[in-house]
Amino acid sequence: MPKLPTTTIGSLFRFSEDLHESIAKAIEFQRGFGLDIVSDGEQRADMVAYFAESLDGLGVESGVPVVLGRISLKAGPDEFSKVKDLVYARSRFPDLKIKVAITGPTTLGMTCGSRKIRSHYRNIMDFSMYEDITSALAPIAKAVTDNGGYLQIDEPFLSQGYKDLGARVGLLDRIAEGLPRDRVSVHVCGFIGGFGVVDLLLGLDNVSVLSFAFAGRTEVRNIEHISRKGFEDGQKMLGAGCISVTPLSEGEVNTPADVAAKLKEISSKVGRENIAYAHPDCGMRATNKSLVPIILENMRAGADLFG
Repeated sequence: MPKLPTTTIGSLFRFSEDLHESIAKAIEFQRGFGLDIVSDGEQRADMVAYFAESLDGLGVESGVPVVLGRISLKAGPDEFSKVKDLVYARSRFPDLKIKVAITGPTTLGMTCGSRKIRSHYRNIMDFSMYEDITSALAPIAKAVTDNGGYLQIDEPFLSQGYKDLGARVGLLDRIAEGLPRDRVSVHVCGFIGGFGVVDLLLGLDNVSVLSFAFAGRTEVRNIEHISRKGFEDGQKMLGAGCISVTPLSEGEVNTPADVAAKLKEISSKVGRENIAYAHPDCGMRATNKSLVPIILENMRAGADLFG
């Protein structure tokens, strides 16, 4: 069987003051560790600020994202910053597989709406807000895949559970409707064991990969909530988070042997053939900068050791 591919979740530290130079350096950095699918490193902003600055109805006040009115796409999807960054990255690295992460409607709406909702929506639980975000994100998602990118929808807030969780998961299918299914994934970090979130995600029609974390102190329990039958019945592949992104020192970084053992444990649950790729548990914008190269080096070495 071919070696297990590797990727990142998306975010890395900023590499340069110049945006295009920073994107190029982020990609070259990832290539240096033999990653098979790279990201632009999310060099512009964090996963929420990207969208709060680019969608009508969302804004940033004193560094805090807020809801100002009805949410919609501000301009054409090709003008969205993440799409423009993808176009630039593909012009520099046309032969690479490049992944773009977009923040899902629940995470984006909850993050912005929890700070302030100035008008249009009744409160943070007004489902029409999440439907409007979905309608704004769908053209962006299409532009990503139209420009040759792999699409990852980040929805960490789904792990928290909601009364309308099924409907919230269903919004992801609306975003991905009509897109090449083999290039669409959903990433949910944190503990996924409650509220039936895994079963709901396995029921998505337009997503091929579900990406979960398994190496952090809380996330190690996630192994109990995946199965070969679930992934095969749902016709899904697993993105396997196999190395922690929260070490405080070099001595706390998972070793290649740790990574290989984690991947072996995961494969015993879902089957090696059902793992799409290995990746760090989550993004690494907040990870100690000096430890990021060690994490990626150990992950790639551990994946090779796993075979």
